[in-house]
Amino acid sequence: MEVFKKRLKEAREERGYSQRIVGDAIGVTRNAICYYEKGKRIPSIDIIEKLAEFLKVDFFWLIGKEITATVNRKSNKIINISEEDWNIIRLIHSNPDLFNYLLDDTDFKIAQISRYIRNKN
Repeated sequence: MEVFKKRLKEAREERGYSQRIVGDAIGVTRNAICYYEKGKRIPSIDIIEKLAEFLKVDFFWLIGKEITATVNRKSNKIINISEEDWNIIRLIHSNPDLFNYLLDDTDFKIAQISRYIRNKN
């Protein structure tokens, strides 16, 4: 979450918002925003979504998980993306309920998926 805390503070300061303004806008205290920015607390996925929406930044950028791709400007098609990112996109595309499933108790479910993948290999 090292990237998250830096990007949260960067996005907040670029917009000239105080921690109190951001907290009030998303329904948490100023102290909570302070703790997020210092890395003392990790917000829930719901809070991160609210932060991204309020600060008008991409959710994945905020958490440091951007998908890197090269786009052909003439055809507007992706011509270079990592295999790992493609696999994630394919999985979510083939199962749109997956994202909503992961939102509820994310840490537990990611741990389950990780165990499954380790055991399968």
